[in-house]
Amino acid sequence: MFQQPFYTRKWFKASVAMLCIAGTAYIFREELLTSAGDFLVREDACAQVDAIVVLGGNSYERGLEGVKLFQAGWADLVVCTGGNVPTVFDAMDTVIYESELTRSMMMRRGVSADQVVALTTATSTREEASEVLTWCKEHRKTSLMVVSSTFHTRRVSSTFEEAFEGSGIELLFRAAPSTSYDEKRWWEAESGLIMVFNEYAKTAYYLIK
Repeated sequence: MFQQPFYTRKWFKASVAMLCIAGTAYIFREELLTSAGDFLVREDACAQVDAIVVLGGNSYERGLEGVKLFQAGWADLVVCTGGNVPTVFDAMDTVIYESELTRSMMMRRGVSADQVVALTTATSTREEASEVLTWCKEHRKTSLMVVSSTFHTRRVSSTFEEAFEGSGIELLFRAAPSTSYDEKRWWEAESGLIMVFNEYAKTAYYLIK
């Protein structure tokens, strides 16, 4: 009696298992994608702090959230970070840092010039954490509320908590919602896909680094 080779039976079983996994993933795709996005989010309850820190990377969305928190009275000072120069200004041979753009936008929305500071040297999350820590020590600040994009908050919190460990400075983290896509269904927009995939790639890089 003819008997299938062992490797053929093994291949068949593996194929069936892969099809079952693929089918299950498809059936529960929305739940899985939602969970993938939720994993990247870390947000704390608001509380009174010495300063609100608005990180670079998206001057408009993060700046809007900074204005909202400032006007709600959670702090009387805002610190904007971001030492990168957007390419549109490079093309114009003009140097305007992201932090300065955020500061300008917030001032146009009612934050007075003496209540918002721009720091201009950091070009990554890790550098921002170091830059803000130095600023806190120089100005004797003991509590901060750090604002970043929703899907950036887990990596931000991990990076800042590592940098601030032992400093005695309290850190809270707040999410600035996207204005270009629905974060509850991020996979339906190209900008949402790019944001989430980039965050997972950067999270892996930071863990390896």
